[in-house]
Amino acid sequence: MKTKIASLLVAGLLLAAPTAQAAEWSDNSLHYWVGTTFREPAVPVKLTKNIFSFEHVSGWKYGSNFLNVDFLLSSKSDSHFNAQTGAAEVYAVYRTTLSYSKISGTKLELPGIRDFGLELGFDGNTKNNSFGSKKLMPIGSLKLSFNVPGFFDVGVGVAKEWNVNGLNFGNKHEVTFDATPVISTAWGIHVAGPVAFEGFGNVIFPKGKDGFGAKTKTEVLLHPKLMADVATFWDSKGLQLGVGFQYWLNKFGNDNTTQFQGGAYEKAAFFEAAVHL
Repeated sequence: MKTKIASLLVAGLLLAAPTAQAAEWSDNSLHYWVGTTFREPAVPVKLTKNIFSFEHVSGWKYGSNFLNVDFLLSSKSDSHFNAQTGAAEVYAVYRTTLSYSKISGTKLELPGIRDFGLELGFDGNTKNNSFGSKKLMPIGSLKLSFNVPGFFDVGVGVAKEWNVNGLNFGNKHEVTFDATPVISTAWGIHVAGPVAFEGFGNVIFPKGKDGFGAKTKTEVLLHPKLMADVATFWDSKGLQLGVGFQYWLNKFGNDNTTQFQGGAYEKAAFFEAAVHL
């Protein structure tokens, strides 16, 4: 697993390196968001999470790049091997998009559609609780970009996940899931004044059996938020404050209706602050 993750990270960096040098534009930002009603599968109580994020977005000659790295700190009910402190997790998302309009040099002329392209990337994580997740999920999608004040993208593609299971009778082992269809979306739409409606969503269809032999379920994640650039009030930009809501059904593909899984259904409000560098 470690070799696979390292290889994919290197591949992502090799893809990003030439585009970063030829970037037409870029935006880097630091985020902090916190909520008190997050959930985790097999944890029977709600969790407080403090989340620190780095986000990079850039455009280059033939497309765009997106990188987000979250550092998540859970309250102690989601513990590090029954320790008195909560678990820590790092979750990274990388996507690169090849744009039809940029590659062809022609403007797409379809009602309501700004562009389409091929999106490639991966999700990867590591977490130090007793489950010991080490996720690797490459993904490829065809992406549509709609013509809105801001951006609204929808992708339809295929993903395949490798992970581990550290709870199956005490024997930690790798789990290989089936390739499965994925629908993804991301948006950042100007509402009024300094306020924008931002967020993302994913639908991951059943991906075979998990490390306990149970059939996985369709996973739905929605993460909408309203963010205001409050720095505009003193003739500057780049400081955002806002609130959001995270809805996660069948988290990580776990069946939220089974008693053992418990926390596979998440509804969590959060506060967020962001600084654009």
